[in-house]
Amino acid sequence: MSTIWKRAIAATTIALVAGFGITACSTGDNTKPESSKGSASQQPEGKKDDGGGALTADNFVQRITDAQQKAGTAEISQSMTVQGQTVATTGQMKIDKDPKKIAMSMTSKMPDGNQMEIRIVDGVTYMNLGAMTDNKFAKLDGAGSQLEKQLGTSQADVTAQLGAFKTALVDFKQDGSEKLDGVDAARYVLTLDTAKLFKAMGNEVPAESKLGKTINYEMFIGPDDLVRRYKMDVAGTPVQVDYSKWGEPLDIVAPTADQLTDKKLPF
Repeated sequence: MSTIWKRAIAATTIALVAGFGITACSTGDNTKPESSKGSASQQPEGKKDDGGGALTADNFVQRITDAQQKAGTAEISQSMTVQGQTVATTGQMKIDKDPKKIAMSMTSKMPDGNQMEIRIVDGVTYMNLGAMTDNKFAKLDGAGSQLEKQLGTSQADVTAQLGAFKTALVDFKQDGSEKLDGVDAARYVLTLDTAKLFKAMGNEVPAESKLGKTINYEMFIGPDDLVRRYKMDVAGTPVQVDYSKWGEPLDIVAPTADQLTDKKLPF
């Protein structure tokens, strides 16, 4: 497997851990971040935030969760630059309070002309690496290499991801806004502790990722509390994900039996 494939897969993995965990959160977990610089005072335990105004480190998870569960679906457009070459990804996601009903489909066009597809359906992750998996999907069970574990079944456990995200959050602040998807989206800058993010997920930081101690993460949130964009830099690999068409009907299905392979992933 070429370096560009490894870097793209590693970057996509990090994006899923940090991105899917916050954009598809579905739990009432009340874990507090270690630090909430720039945030307002905490909500009393058990009291639901009524929304409105700027998000804080104490209420952003709840408010984004409420808005996205209400919308239910969204389309995704992701772009990352690996070794000077662009990897473009499009996809869809379905959000539900039941983690097993959350679904995602992402297809990435690689610079060498091949494509990679990841699907998360019914709590299971499937991965198609084109010719490397005979143009079929490998079903990930969390076994194998560290990178494969990161893309395994725990990837769809959004409750665990949300807890990991909040555990790793060390800084939160609002900084400006941008016009996105037809709305004024407020920009929020978060700092995540890399090791704590992965440790909380029961994994180690993938060696292929070459990550630093922290990950800077930007969220752009509309006045309806829906995410319009998030941006991050994964060890020199810029990643940007845009969200649109919130609430429109879509269908994400698992690969059929004849689309599956027992072939091991090449990492």
